Amino acid sequence: MINDLLEIDVKNEEILKLILDKFRNFNAFFKNIKEHFITEELLYDNISVNNNDFGDYFDSISKIIEDYFYNPYDIEINKDLLLNFNELINKEDGFRDKNIIHRHFLHEISDYKSINIEVDNLFSRFENTEFTTLENYAFITYQLFQVYPFLNSLSIRILGNIYLLKNDYLPFILSNNFKSEYYYMFQYDFPRFKDAFFKLMLRSFDLVAKRLGSI
Repeated sequence: MINDLLEIDVKNEEILKLILDKFRNFNAFFKNIKEHFITEELLYDNISVNNNDFGDYFDSISKIIEDYFYNPYDIEINKDLLLNFNELINKEDGFRDKNIIHRHFLHEISDYKSINIEVDNLFSRFENTEFTTLENYAFITYQLFQVYPFLNSLSIRILGNIYLLKNDYLPFILSNNFKSEYYYMFQYDFPRFKDAFFKLMLRSFDLVAKRLGSI
């Protein structure tokens, strides 16, 4: 795992340099790929361009990107931010108020009655000083997926990407090439999840580098 963390750091710096060489700054790069990024995010929750509400979801995430992605450094990653994203994306106030029976992910998730307490507990343990930034990112992603506080996972991934951005990492740009693999990992215990998650991040970086070459 240590080797993967080092490789992520190296690739992150290499890709940021490519972005600066090509676009002069990160914001210009992300504006260029924003449509691709949002479309991939929505497909992870089975929201395609054929869905009637695709446009509403797209516009909501686009607004979050404009408001949060381009200047993330003073943003506090906490429960209120997570709830705010859900309200913007899903037009729902608060956590889910029912259990999800039919779902495309594979692990067991929390009963809706315990979500509030569980989310409080995990944010109180977030940003463990013994963890690296990437390990804290893996922790918050893994734990929120175990709870699964909303009816989809869009807010969880957006929150995690802002945490990466405020720590000078590229966002984890998902590809539907490894969608089933991504969801399968959440069945693992946390140490095994971290290993698989970081390997997937490296593959994601490779796809970003490839995309940069084709822009």
